[in-house]
Amino acid sequence: MKFGRSIRFRLSAMYSAVVFGLGGLILGLLYLGIRWQLAHDTHTIQVVRGALVSWGGRTMIVPQIEEAQVRSLENLFNQVVIDRMADLTLIAFGFLFLLSMFVGWILAGRALAPIARITEVAEEIQASDLSRRIALQGPDDELKRLAGTFDRMLARLEQAFSSQRRFLADTSHDLRTPLAAIRSNVEVSLADNDTDGAEWRATGEIVARNAERMSNMIDGLLATARLQNRQAAQVEIDLGRMVAEAADDVRASAAEHHVELKATTASVTVNAEPVALRRAFDNLLDNALKASPADSTVLLASGLKEGWAFLAVADEGPGFEPGEPGNGLGLSIVRQVAEGHGGEFHVHAGPSGSTCVVWIPYRGEGQPPADDPLASI
Repeated sequence: MKFGRSIRFRLSAMYSAVVFGLGGLILGLLYLGIRWQLAHDTHTIQVVRGALVSWGGRTMIVPQIEEAQVRSLENLFNQVVIDRMADLTLIAFGFLFLLSMFVGWILAGRALAPIARITEVAEEIQASDLSRRIALQGPDDELKRLAGTFDRMLARLEQAFSSQRRFLADTSHDLRTPLAAIRSNVEVSLADNDTDGAEWRATGEIVARNAERMSNMIDGLLATARLQNRQAAQVEIDLGRMVAEAADDVRASAAEHHVELKATTASVTVNAEPVALRRAFDNLLDNALKASPADSTVLLASGLKEGWAFLAVADEGPGFEPGEPGNGLGLSIVRQVAEGHGGEFHVHAGPSGSTCVVWIPYRGEGQPPADDPLASI
């Protein structure tokens, strides 16, 4: 039953039906044509001067017979030819059927070989290892395009799983830090019987500060989760206004650290989830202020480039290690938010600082620009 449901068997049957049908039609027409010819040709055998008989263009000498006897002999001969032709036609039908099934099976196997390759790779792929690719060779036909689509899907899945693993690792690491601070301070205060009110107050402030930090992390995680699950409503947002508001919010804090803020904004309206996008930009700004040395400048910008909208933060800090653009939960949230909006998160590290860019689709197609949009500013 399973054999009869296989696509190879169905293709073989289809090929066989076509070949067998055409061959059978030709044999049938040939048989009918010969039968009609014998039935309607009244001059198959002719009597010539009594003793001479002409048959099929040949003349031979036979004993003296009557013409009626010749006609009986002619009918008998025609019937023998028709019967033998019928037998040969039936044998040819059977041989043609077997041959068409065999040829159809071979052709179907060759046509479905790429499908078998795709199935083999798909069965070997696991969620923990998405590095396998089909890499189908051959002409640029439908099956090769199908394999290419499957490979590109695997690449996107591998990137998504890698991003999720990095996101979980950053989450566990960053949440562990405030938890460890809370636990250690509480344990120290509890272990000391002479702890007075001032020390307990200091411990409480440490706990409150780290609890606030954890609350902000959880809010960021929830906003990212809603965005990824398509549960967050997206509205029109002016990126230029958002950048200007973010700069005003942290300008005093930046001045305390002797860091100058410069905002270069362009009014660009995109559809986005406002809470998640603002939190992502705040994370970039917070990281830039922490990494910036005294008497340096942090540049904030928004704009359009090659049909893509962008938010960018550039600082003059130590930058990132090559190949490690997403250290820390804050930047992992930024990456998740960018991808949740159908965009990308890029980091351009240089010898004197780095630029973090969130690209959001505007009217662009394909990939966003790979270069630093603030390089010329």
